[in-house]
Amino acid sequence: QGAHSNYDIDLFQDLIRAAARETHSKDLASNSLKVIADHIRACSFLIVDGVIPGNEGRGYVLRRIIRRAIRHGYKLGQTDPFFHRLVDDLSRAMGEAYPELVQAQERVAQVLRQEEERFAETLVNGMKVLEGALNREDKMLDGETVFQLYDTFGFPVDLTADIARERDVRVDYAGFEAAMQRQRERARAASKFTVSAGVEYSGRPTEFH
Repeated sequence: QGAHSNYDIDLFQDLIRAAARETHSKDLASNSLKVIADHIRACSFLIVDGVIPGNEGRGYVLRRIIRRAIRHGYKLGQTDPFFHRLVDDLSRAMGEAYPELVQAQERVAQVLRQEEERFAETLVNGMKVLEGALNREDKMLDGETVFQLYDTFGFPVDLTADIARERDVRVDYAGFEAAMQRQRERARAASKFTVSAGVEYSGRPTEFH
């Protein structure tokens, strides 16, 4: 199509306009709209292929991508679930080439909506914590805050790092790893249990026939 960027081809322009519609954004050159347009493709095809959001492996990769897209919607001022509505636009744009997307369209939208609603519960409060922490004079986001955002508010570390990078703030990854290690040690300690005394049985053994 004579374009110099993927985002200039008709497919992406359709998705960018759809993202603008759902986020009530008027700036079609916004980088956030490009992120959302790119991520709706990635997330939808992962779900079509059988991946669901989770805390491990492929599922966590999917969750990270979804939450990054949702945060960019939040950045544009959209705090209500919107991402799942783009599945219909994606299906119209790519459904002819990928009929499996059309067949799974309803399921994909449902999975995305559930993930949006799950993250929306903590996104606003997590952003308040992050905004406060980003105002430090030393321009360093401490590892304990990064861990709190991950553990309490469901912010993937790379999402927190994205936001910090936008503010020219460095991330204390070593502090985060130390906090993660302490949590693992607490989890291991909690999972151990001892039996102080065995149970003794009296009487003759049970005979099986």
